[in-house]
Amino acid sequence: MKESGCRPYRKVVFAGTFDRLHEGHRHLLRTALRLGDKVAIGVTSDKMLEGKPNQEKIQSFEERRDAVLRFLEKENAIERAEIFPIDTVEGGADRMEDLDALVVSDEIKVVQNAFRINDLRARNGLRRFHIIVVPRVRTTDGRPLSSSRLRNGESFDDTELIY
Repeated sequence: MKESGCRPYRKVVFAGTFDRLHEGHRHLLRTALRLGDKVAIGVTSDKMLEGKPNQEKIQSFEERRDAVLRFLEKENAIERAEIFPIDTVEGGADRMEDLDALVVSDEIKVVQNAFRINDLRARNGLRRFHIIVVPRVRTTDGRPLSSSRLRNGESFDDTELIY
């Protein structure tokens, strides 16, 4: 935990596929940026997506990474962030020594993975991180905004989003 400064953590991590970067991703990224002096952003590699349903519809790693970079530039946060590819669910968070917190969405399997990664950290002799669970942005139908919905042709404007 940070000892001084305006943000509560020195370094936070957030990871995802970031296909068709949407307001749900931006909301989680903004949360990570508000909480950490430095933000490590893991972007799922193309290799990790092998076998995923509709894989051919998912943007390439380069397209997804570039969309995150453009977002960071708009937020004037490029100097505070590092983007790296991840090939596993852990994404290296089980071995990052300087990690203070992990930002995750409220999706059950994602939260479960965060606890599992924390257990791996303890087994690796590292300090456990704080897990910050952020509710997903939902649409007016009550369902979470998601890349899979966008891949399936659904579209939403800002008036249809609930934070």
